[in-house]
Amino acid sequence: MVGVNILKYIGPFLKINKIKPTNVKQQLFYFSKESLKDIVLHSKCGIPTSVEGIMPKNTSNFDINTFKNLSPLLCIYKKANPILINMDNRLCWNEDKFKKEINIDSNAFMTLSLMELSDYYNSFKNIDKNKYNLGKLYSFLCKKQLEFYAGYFRNSEGVFIDKKCESGSKSAEIRFIDKYKKFKFSSQALLMAAYYKCSTLMEDDEKEDFKNFSFDILNVLIDSKDKLYEMSFEELTKFCFSLNIFYGYSKDDKCKDLLVDISELLFEKFYQVNSLTNTSRETDVENDSLNYINFTMIHKYTNFIKYKDNANFIFERLLKLYDSEKGLFIKNTSKKDIEFTCLEVMLYLTAFLTNVDIYKNRDKNSLIVLDVFKRQLVDSGLILSWPGAPDLNDAERYRNFSLKSEDLMEEQNFRISSIPSPEACEIAPIFCKYVTYSMKKKKFKSVKASFDTYKNMFIFFITLHFLKPETL
Repeated sequence: MVGVNILKYIGPFLKINKIKPTNVKQQLFYFSKESLKDIVLHSKCGIPTSVEGIMPKNTSNFDINTFKNLSPLLCIYKKANPILINMDNRLCWNEDKFKKEINIDSNAFMTLSLMELSDYYNSFKNIDKNKYNLGKLYSFLCKKQLEFYAGYFRNSEGVFIDKKCESGSKSAEIRFIDKYKKFKFSSQALLMAAYYKCSTLMEDDEKEDFKNFSFDILNVLIDSKDKLYEMSFEELTKFCFSLNIFYGYSKDDKCKDLLVDISELLFEKFYQVNSLTNTSRETDVENDSLNYINFTMIHKYTNFIKYKDNANFIFERLLKLYDSEKGLFIKNTSKKDIEFTCLEVMLYLTAFLTNVDIYKNRDKNSLIVLDVFKRQLVDSGLILSWPGAPDLNDAERYRNFSLKSEDLMEEQNFRISSIPSPEACEIAPIFCKYVTYSMKKKKFKSVKASFDTYKNMFIFFITLHFLKPETL
């Protein structure tokens, strides 16, 4: 009888703890969505505004009182301390720890992520008024953010560059100076995608202005083709990614032609950088993973078999990094302590999740996803805290937002029980900059709490854009 009773409890336990790549996608999507909400609406880690300041006049069916205490960001600063402080019995970000510089890519990814969420919350129309209105708030905020970027983050030649804040956070006092004189083509292309995407969310007379502005950027890029060929391998990788995103939104033929042209040069440089004679080079997991995603997207857009072959060639390199004994990917390096940034871990994970989606029967790759997710992302300490799961009366807890008991999803689809909540540890729910793995001791060292907005915003975007759960 004792044995039977034990089995009664072990059976459900095993069922609950057996997760799949789809659960991983759902968890990461939920984390990114909630973390971004906290940062953009509550952290004040940037130039804040009021909800009233971003709402169009005569906006109907929008209860502004629901959002009146929020401080939406017009832009985000470069760095902050994620350790929260208690002010008037509320946990807040420490404004004294903000690094008031502006990384233009961080801001572009932030706006793109918010627009992905605006699309997501549109699904709650006639289901949950507050969530639907949150999507509208995000779309209005994105328009204001992009107007702010155009007004403050361009140099005298009209291109977007990094800036440094030289004034207080009040609107009347805002003043920025150039941080670097040089500009990056990939940044221009990323914002090109953002302005185009925003035009698809707009319904007013400025819709065409945003769309035309994005195509003005495209024309400048096409006219600068000779200079594009001089980009470094890393910059070319990011530029190709930005073009992929823009084409995914616009399906513009001129962009497609440029994308195909650039992809040829990119793979040529990839092969040169990763030549067999360069065996001492430390593996560039970030660029390799991003290029796998790049060529997977280009194959999807063109259906040319050579891009599938390119993607598979890169993926085999990523696959060789995985150490089944450790349950981690290990970079080709002789160092005793290996640093893994949150961005390279998430890009590696995204590459494998993408591969699993394409090739449904590759069980080995599914196991790699679960290993890297659990050991290299969760157990390593890269994620500092995790927001609580939605309540049982929240439509997000149900497949297709049905609110039917048979569609209720387990809490494990939304949070990781081993990671504390922000309230419990008083740390913001973000990805810290990096973790260090000791090859000798075969374990991760204690992490230093840090918040790098570029890495986090890039992660949020790839998660919200590529890892939308199948149930949504």
